[in-house]
Amino acid sequence: MIFRAKVLAAAVSAVLLSACGGTEHNVTRTAQPAIAEEAKATESEKEADHDEHDHDEGVTDVAGRLVVSSANSNVLHVYSTSDQALIESIGLTHIPDYLYGSEGHRYAISVQRADGMVEFLDGGLYQEAHDDHFHAHQDAPAAVSFHLESVKPTHVTVNEGGIVVFSDGDEASQQSASVAVFNESHISGQNTEVAVLEYSTHMHGAAQARGEYLISTLRDSSSESILPSQIGLFHAHGDHFDSEKVFDVSCPGLHGSAQNEETIVFGCADGVALITQGGQAFSATKIANPESFAEGQHVGALKGHHHSDQYIAKAGAQLFMLDTHEAEFEALEWQVTNDHSISHYGFSASGEHIIVMDSAGKLNVFAAHGHDGEHHWEAEHEVMVSESALVTGQSFSLALSQAEEAVFVSDSANKLIKKFDLEAGEWSQTFELDIVPSKLVWLGIAKSEAAHDEHEH
Repeated sequence: MIFRAKVLAAAVSAVLLSACGGTEHNVTRTAQPAIAEEAKATESEKEADHDEHDHDEGVTDVAGRLVVSSANSNVLHVYSTSDQALIESIGLTHIPDYLYGSEGHRYAISVQRADGMVEFLDGGLYQEAHDDHFHAHQDAPAAVSFHLESVKPTHVTVNEGGIVVFSDGDEASQQSASVAVFNESHISGQNTEVAVLEYSTHMHGAAQARGEYLISTLRDSSSESILPSQIGLFHAHGDHFDSEKVFDVSCPGLHGSAQNEETIVFGCADGVALITQGGQAFSATKIANPESFAEGQHVGALKGHHHSDQYIAKAGAQLFMLDTHEAEFEALEWQVTNDHSISHYGFSASGEHIIVMDSAGKLNVFAAHGHDGEHHWEAEHEVMVSESALVTGQSFSLALSQAEEAVFVSDSANKLIKKFDLEAGEWSQTFELDIVPSKLVWLGIAKSEAAHDEHEH
């Protein structure tokens, strides 16, 4: 795994660690990028204070910007949400397969899996700490020289602690899997060392960062499956990860992971592995598949939100709400359009809404309702993104705003991007494009926790 940055390439030495269970890992010696707990507390206080200040003068894109790719093109296009105008077009090395936003929503993460590269684009909107508050900045979008080269970078998870890129490696060429943990300070060049965990075998795995800890998957090198079946805990010590333990919960056919404030979950063929953190202690239990699951049906993907005790669990063509406290699955009252599949789903910025879209362009919005101390999700809105038929190679894509309760959806057939107001339940904005949109991601200054709490009460 190779990192390139403006100042210094992360050239490092490796040590060989033996994990419990007989699996060996090559762990690259680099510095741990995680933010200390005390620093996190300070940042939270500053975010709350920032809510009392207006955005700096000159920041016009208060609702953020959209980064949009086009099919079969290595160019990313950045649009203003305030006037729907194209700000800049920036070329990548290869055509992006996926787009994500960084933990502070400043950078677009462009995963070019087949070409073994992850590149980044600076959206130009960010906050800078100043005494007891933040100053908002609006700069021109720009390419970033920092990038990652690895073998088949695939699963990317992003949370307040930073960014995790799991690279699968390759069976045919006998190249091993790896995990990189970093954050926006590395992308900007302020930090030049990146924590990397190197495995000794390939796998289609998943990992979640929890401060100085990394919870990542393990695969027996003699297994015929590329999917892992166990989960390990790794701890950062200076410039490397040490293997702490292998959890005593099996997870055959592991695929998909997510986390919230207290727990981390991984999808298994026979249920969901639940990791609970209490301070620096981690424990594991298993939530079995419900009897209502059809034969062979299992959770293969999950979405979480730091304000929610529930997870959205995708099992085949169905979505379930997973209550980890009660160890129960509750089906979301939604059905995919005939002959189509689930395209996108997730929580809104506040966690107060769930958004689901299928490949036919049917967009559904659910809202949380409390009853007898329990949360249930009820359907509020259903709309079609477009009545026009998509041609081969086109698809609907979705990006969630983190500045408001809104979602942006691409309409490839008509070269449009539409904004849907989740609270009003209506289309509120339309972008007319000169390109056929493919992937999109929202970048900008997220609504602060303090503002969210005021909104809730």
